[in-house]
Amino acid sequence: MKKALFTSAFLLVVAVAFAGSDPMLKSTVAKALNLNEVASSIEYPAESNENGVEGTVLMKLSIDAEGNVSNKSAVSYPCFKLKDAVELAVKDLKFEPARNAFGQSVASTVKIPFAFELSID
Repeated sequence: MKKALFTSAFLLVVAVAFAGSDPMLKSTVAKALNLNEVASSIEYPAESNENGVEGTVLMKLSIDAEGNVSNKSAVSYPCFKLKDAVELAVKDLKFEPARNAFGQSVASTVKIPFAFELSID
């Protein structure tokens, strides 16, 4: 019998607002504040589990200057059921917004992979 296991998601930064011309000034990237909580709340869809579907759903998220998800799209996914499960969950993600070289909050874009794996008990 197959049992669903959900592996943790990792945050990958795609793009951040420009950093300015002074090399001493540093910009920061958006940081997910509740990624583990959201990732662990995603349930493996029963149909995908029964059919042995595994894989990674790669989400591209636009984060506004307040740290909210303003837009989301699935870049790649093994099936619609897994994609739908992740899309429902990412609306609950909260971020510390990216900051430009002057310390101002700015919009940014991140990619986050959510991996689904099955194991046999």
